[in-house]
Amino acid sequence: MAEADKWSRWLAETRFGGDQKTAEAQMRMLTEVRDMLLKKAGLAEGKVVLDVGAGEGMMGFGALEKVGATGRVIFSDISDALVEFMRKAAEQMGVQDRCAFIKAGAEDLSAIESESVDLVTTRSVLIYVDDKPQAFREFYRVLKPGGRTALFEPIDDRRMTEFSWQRKMWADPDSPETLPIKGLLDRLREYWESSKVNEAMTNFNERDLAQMSVDAGFAAVHTELFLNAWPMPPIKWETMMNSSGNPLIPTTGEVMRQIFNAEEQALFVKHLRPIVERGGRLWPYQSSFTWAFKAPIPEKPFED
Repeated sequence: MAEADKWSRWLAETRFGGDQKTAEAQMRMLTEVRDMLLKKAGLAEGKVVLDVGAGEGMMGFGALEKVGATGRVIFSDISDALVEFMRKAAEQMGVQDRCAFIKAGAEDLSAIESESVDLVTTRSVLIYVDDKPQAFREFYRVLKPGGRTALFEPIDDRRMTEFSWQRKMWADPDSPETLPIKGLLDRLREYWESSKVNEAMTNFNERDLAQMSVDAGFAAVHTELFLNAWPMPPIKWETMMNSSGNPLIPTTGEVMRQIFNAEEQALFVKHLRPIVERGGRLWPYQSSFTWAFKAPIPEKPFED
């Protein structure tokens, strides 16, 4: 049994804060993302798919349904525990003969032959990749002529000041309701702005991804950007305290215990908990879908 790591722990424990209802809602959203990516991925009977940074295999197992009995999916991830998890899942589903599993990161896919796959897909993977241009070169190398990428990435570009991640707050620190904890909210924001979050998450946007595709040799790129300001759903306080936005950062509760004393924590909970559990505050969120085509380009690329 492979030892758990930060990637597998996050997927199993802190992604949803142990809240089944939150998990179900998030998984519905992620399923919609997967279906949108794969709808324009040119999949058909016999195609070969590479799921990079596959995690629990949501993208790859979804693609497996579309490539039929003669198609294959290669699942790759940097986590031994997650590679083992996907292998066991494939065995339980009885599809292991149509799957392959490798430990590999996006920047080094040397375990995969050049021009051997029809589709490279990722979902929220490049945000963790420091050398994105190298990842795109690897995507291009392993694709067959006429193959394509189908990539989904959150966009938290610090250069986008009106939508940057550090401005996303649970509550308006200048509102009358939060005036008693304005100083605490400011300190919390300062903590996140000064914390050493991986720069790979915050130093790119959808135009950079498109340009990286072109620079890697792709013959055409189609990108769709989604900018949303959506009301936050009601969230249990315990769920928020026990969850984190990604595997590289602590949970909200861990941060509070680090930067607030006991009295400040109690004050923070008293004033913020009703706001969080009520929901409704607009939350800015942006993401991009990118399909890059290796020549030759299909005449009707989204009607395969």
